[in-house]
Amino acid sequence: MQANTVIYQSRGGIAEIRLNRPERLNAVTQQLYDELNAALGAAEADSEVRVLLLTGEGRAFCVGADLKAHRAGRTAFDRRQYLRGEQIVCRRLMLLSKPVVAAVNGFALGAGAEMAIAADFMLMAESAQIGLPEISIGN
Repeated sequence: MQANTVIYQSRGGIAEIRLNRPERLNAVTQQLYDELNAALGAAEADSEVRVLLLTGEGRAFCVGADLKAHRAGRTAFDRRQYLRGEQIVCRRLMLLSKPVVAAVNGFALGAGAEMAIAADFMLMAESAQIGLPEISIGN
């Protein structure tokens, strides 16, 4: 298990959540979803927070599911829990009582695109690319 797959900071009324798996282009694991959900809860509960900024460390916002982790010895139940985690995070982003800004650098693919789309505002670098490549993966 990797420590701190999500970094949460709050100062000056701005909560910043950074996906922190730059070596895997911030590919999503169940741990990342769990930590992201906790960070969203912290931002929601903090009365000082007026806006939430969601971004990724390194050269990508998020490339979606970590397919190595997703396929390695996972049961159908594990995959269902993972998808439930994605739904919870995206729903929470959409329903947060504070505005959410997704700052997209590099790739925002699959679950990464869905999180960016769930934000209230999306700011994209000129070099950013967004897409839903799930159709080519199968499964």
